Amino acid sequence: MSSKSYVGTKAFALRGTLLDTATVQKLTESTSLDELVNRLRSTPYADSLAGLSPPFNARRIELALRERLATVHHSVTQGAGRYRILQLYYLKNIAWDLKLALKAKALNRTYEETVEYLDMKAEELVGRRDLIAKVLSAKDVNEAVTMLSGSEFFADVEKALAAYSSRGEIRFFDVYIDRAVLSAISREYSRNPSLYAGKSADVNGIADIVALDIDSYNVLSVLRSKLWGMTESEAQELIITPTKRVQAQTLAGMAGADSVSESVKLIETSYRFVLPGGQGDEDLIDQVEDGFAKEMRETATLAFVWQGLSPGTILALVKLLEFEVSNLAAVAIGVEAGMDPKKITSKLRA
Repeated sequence: MSSKSYVGTKAFALRGTLLDTATVQKLTESTSLDELVNRLRSTPYADSLAGLSPPFNARRIELALRERLATVHHSVTQGAGRYRILQLYYLKNIAWDLKLALKAKALNRTYEETVEYLDMKAEELVGRRDLIAKVLSAKDVNEAVTMLSGSEFFADVEKALAAYSSRGEIRFFDVYIDRAVLSAISREYSRNPSLYAGKSADVNGIADIVALDIDSYNVLSVLRSKLWGMTESEAQELIITPTKRVQAQTLAGMAGADSVSESVKLIETSYRFVLPGGQGDEDLIDQVEDGFAKEMRETATLAFVWQGLSPGTILALVKLLEFEVSNLAAVAIGVEAGMDPKKITSKLRA
């Protein structure tokens, strides 16, 4: 069986393990975390939850859920062959832990305070546990960044540290680490256009997902740069090129706009999101992020309708599983807080 057929077949098989709406709704109705975990143990997450023991908390449950995400993502990329972009997307799992570790160092959190937020299964699967271990063992955030020298994250993490030191905004680490991962993905796509372009029947769909990821990152980074007091030129340095549907000229206009709301209006030629009026800047940016998430979910879902057995279905599967894990983590947080099931459901990304 060719690598294309192998990964495509595996994607379709694993898609059948995604939880349906009724199951997720039942989970939101759990009256305690004990009940939630018991219900999750009748799902494909059972193995990942096997190591959990009472008393439960939402954080530990999320780590177990993310362990399955990393395990599935790793398994489906093993037969990907020449489609290296699928392996590069796996870096997002490592980036998740790296963000937490670096932000903890910046906030002077102890090793003990930090390690309980990390699982590191993603790193273990690809032999990169030492990457996070170095960060955790550093005496401070400056040394932690130095220890990343030689990794694919280093150049952007240096910029994150400089920006954080200048403005005190901890989320710079999120933005620049995302930039490192998506830049690698963008470079791989650009170097192999005939392999990954949407016109190729073999991989139809990868182009759409990559474009959405790049657009989402570029737009949200520029919008948030306005909140964080970055200059127009600093905001443009965040942008990943080549740009996609939201072109460089539009992004430049967004960076130079007088307000977040004026910036948002400029993306309407590329994406039509329904955004409620009368919101603060943070809420407006969250709505734009939700708009991109909805577009991505629809794109990933449609992949299984029109892509057939292709690497595009693997990438779509990973995206759908990311949404599922994010939603289940939100359910755990809601149940822990004693929220009404309807309120929990309203916070999930459909």
